[in-house]
Amino acid sequence: MAITYDKLFFQAFNCLPNQSKTLEEYSKDELIKLINILKDGIDSFNKTTNKNEEILHDENKDFGLGIVAENQNDLQIFQEFCTKNFVPISKENCHISSVFNQNMIDAYLNTGINHFRSEYAMFIILKNVQFDELLPLTIQQEFTRNNKLYKYQMQILIQKNDETNEELLSRICDQLVGEIFFIDHDDHESIPSLPAPKQPQFVSIFPHSQIACWPLPARRDLNRFKKDLGVTHILSLLNSKEISNSKICNLIETHGIISIHLPIQGADLPVFTSSQETVDILIEKLPFIRDLLLNSTETAPVKMIIHCAAGLHRTGTITYLLLRLCGFTRETALLIVNRTRAITARQVGKKRIDAAEYNLMKHIP
Repeated sequence: MAITYDKLFFQAFNCLPNQSKTLEEYSKDELIKLINILKDGIDSFNKTTNKNEEILHDENKDFGLGIVAENQNDLQIFQEFCTKNFVPISKENCHISSVFNQNMIDAYLNTGINHFRSEYAMFIILKNVQFDELLPLTIQQEFTRNNKLYKYQMQILIQKNDETNEELLSRICDQLVGEIFFIDHDDHESIPSLPAPKQPQFVSIFPHSQIACWPLPARRDLNRFKKDLGVTHILSLLNSKEISNSKICNLIETHGIISIHLPIQGADLPVFTSSQETVDILIEKLPFIRDLLLNSTETAPVKMIIHCAAGLHRTGTITYLLLRLCGFTRETALLIVNRTRAITARQVGKKRIDAAEYNLMKHIP
């Protein structure tokens, strides 16, 4: 039953022996009892309210960029541009206005954030919209989940008068993957501590093809993947020893999902820069997987999970390479990887992406 203040006070006063007495006529012990009931009830009420707000932000489907544009045409063009490039938009927080104001920020913080995807906490001010020049471009936010405090930043990006939508998208991409993408080593400690979605986040890259990056699936997940999520294929990037130890390919098939094994020996950079074994296996396997995604149909859709052990380095590199082979630009491929799993986009590292771009891709027919 939902707690309300009316029910709370009714419960508190009903505990008193004689409701006809005035407050001054109650004894000290009776008043203490009343106060304790009210205190416990208010604490319970606040916890329930906070829990409901937590669930709201965790499950918010209308998350993404907030946008303010001077006119409907500018707004529609930029919305379509974001959608084409796999950047989510909070439709409730798209405005046509000549002035950007604090009310828009407050509404966005209440309705446009998903705590699982707080990297998309960003408001875009398009050309010719007026704003306060003293406006902070970074707003620190925090929330609690399971009694743990998390922090993130809401960014405000202002389109320059001579800046194209393509150039603005590059800045958005830089904000999304962050400087972590450009580090020269695998620095797991630099990843901001944020809660991660509990199930794969699929991205529709073609009308009947969806992909999601994920770590090694647990046995208990596979039934859910098949029955609840409709997964049709799982691409495993584990090496042969890892496959033997985990028996993941056999488990996948016993749950009625098609298993594809593309063995990548490990996540070390030389695997992608100087290993002929890697090149040979990619030449053999990757064109088939690319064509599978490109040729999906309404009657034969593809909903594919791509995983290695942690779902970071091998997964990010091969997913990026696969997307490039499917015809996506470098930037869009990164945006898709981020859209499906932010930590993969941040952890894969620029050197692996460069290895896929300049070393591996040229070998794939």
